[in-house]
Amino acid sequence: MLRAKGVDLPVGSRAGFHEVVLRSPGRYDVPCDFEVFPKELLEKFECIANELLAETEISETQRRSRKVFAGTVRALPGSERQIWHADSPHVSSEHKGPHLLNVLVATRNLSKKMGPTELVPGSHVLTNHLHPKAQFSTELLYQRVGNCPDKIGAKQLPVAAEMDAGSVLIFDDRILHRGGENVSVENRDVVFFSYARLDFDPETHYEAFRSLNSYDHYKLSETVRKEFPGLRSGLRDAPVLADGASGSQLHESAIQAVQDQLTYGIANIGGAYESSSRAEAAVSTARLAASDFLGCDAQEVVFGASMTALVLHLARALGPALHASAATPRNVVLDPMSHGANVWPWLKLAAGLGAEVRWLPVLKDCLCLDTSDQALGTVIDRNTCFVAAGAASNGVGSIHDVQQLCQAAKELSEERALTFVDAVHFAPHGHVNVRRIGCDFLVCSPYKFFGPHAGILFGRRRLSESLPADRLDCSDDSLPSMANGHMSRWEVGTQNYEALAGVTAAVNYLADLGHRFGGASPSAPRPERLEAGWHAIEAHENDLKRRFLEGLQSIRTVHLLGEEDPTQIAHRTATFAVCKESLAPQELAKRLCSRGIWCTAGNHYAGFWEAHSGGLATNEEGMARLGLLHYNSVGEVDRILAALEDA
Repeated sequence: MLRAKGVDLPVGSRAGFHEVVLRSPGRYDVPCDFEVFPKELLEKFECIANELLAETEISETQRRSRKVFAGTVRALPGSERQIWHADSPHVSSEHKGPHLLNVLVATRNLSKKMGPTELVPGSHVLTNHLHPKAQFSTELLYQRVGNCPDKIGAKQLPVAAEMDAGSVLIFDDRILHRGGENVSVENRDVVFFSYARLDFDPETHYEAFRSLNSYDHYKLSETVRKEFPGLRSGLRDAPVLADGASGSQLHESAIQAVQDQLTYGIANIGGAYESSSRAEAAVSTARLAASDFLGCDAQEVVFGASMTALVLHLARALGPALHASAATPRNVVLDPMSHGANVWPWLKLAAGLGAEVRWLPVLKDCLCLDTSDQALGTVIDRNTCFVAAGAASNGVGSIHDVQQLCQAAKELSEERALTFVDAVHFAPHGHVNVRRIGCDFLVCSPYKFFGPHAGILFGRRRLSESLPADRLDCSDDSLPSMANGHMSRWEVGTQNYEALAGVTAAVNYLADLGHRFGGASPSAPRPERLEAGWHAIEAHENDLKRRFLEGLQSIRTVHLLGEEDPTQIAHRTATFAVCKESLAPQELAKRLCSRGIWCTAGNHYAGFWEAHSGGLATNEEGMARLGLLHYNSVGEVDRILAALEDA
């Protein structure tokens, strides 16, 4: 966006902006010159920095520090926690003084909801990776999955630096810290300064040295398009595939993996020959890939023919389990914005339990779930036994705060409610981590994220082991292991080995994006490369969303359902439900297809249109839907806008 507007802002944390956007979605470091701040303010900070950063043998007149960074740090509403990290390494195995000081000045009162900086007391000593008793190397200098206070043997609990406006926080560069999640509805802004010791080598200072000169998400779509045969990108006047919400194209590696499995791995597991071993390997490697994709243990992954089949399977198991534990009348809380596969099975479950069905509240302006404590308190209580919601709406693209929902569901139900998340629509657009979300179950579909048709279910281990699963008497009744051929008690019959091979390839493709476009090392663990890949995808899709929403504002006859504000793109995916005056949804989609914009129209298996469209959809017919993915380009967005106006 800045490049398009001609704003000259260098890349990397040396100047502050782009690296932080990549590392922490929704967080921005905006640099400026020290000189723009009042001299009397800077003199106070420099006095402290000069005193604390100078070596003891330096005379009083030589005590000076070097200015490194000045600017504003902003965390948008909904920005997640950063990963634990330190800002620079130790240069001696001895525990000496700091070589950098970070100075935060609160421009407003920072409550815990706004995500203040969290610090681990005493960790400036424990992070010494050069010390003989160090438990780790230099990985804590980077925001990597797995970093935590326990890793360095911290004994004190982290402190959240809640601050009054005008107050100052100064901390050592080796303190283990992170920015907290901003669950408020306001921006969290702090002014940030860094001062370094004069003899401190900038190349050992993480904040000053790290750079993303090799990262350019602008090249993402044009580079990967040729890797998707279904895009027909080599054809003259190739169509714009704008139906990603119905299913993505397969990456060439997934197509090859499916073909190879069908060619060389047609057998069943358990045989002492090559094709049988290959079939078993397809299952085990896919389970590991899916566990990295979801952030869970491999034994908590279940494969099935589709998300719908897995949900129905789970609903049958939950029925007797919830019925047996019911001591009082129960209620089930559902998402009115969800795909029918995340509604109808639970309605049947509620009917079987004799439970009341309640519906999560919806914010009318942006058509997303209202997950505020006050709103959720009206539907979830200690009699709630089950809560199901979508991570994003497949109909209008709105993203829901399922992490807040799952946390509130546990608190309001006094740990009685089980939580279920449908991440089918969200999965191709953002990073899914079931541990962070805090759900008991989650489902997604690989054919939405560049793999073949299949379904994946995460089930928390204690539940996966204890719930009654439909199975044959001859089937093993345990979770996957080498002893049972890596099969789960939840998986009925022979698995689709070729689809599972394609699932592994699709996950590996997303991880490869992490080092190709996201700044991760090619040798980094797959979860780390996946996270970097998602950041690159999100950066590119943000451009697509912004271009579409800004362009739509000038087409007066076309109306959009859901979040319309280009500054609020973090709250929606690149899926847009549109209608045009005097045209039925199906007719609009037909005219767009005739102009080379391939899309669909309908209710997309969701039943909320008439009740929640604000009059845009006058019945359950729904609207035309345009679904973009990371292989779509900004140029294609312009083609879509032109076709919408022309149609």
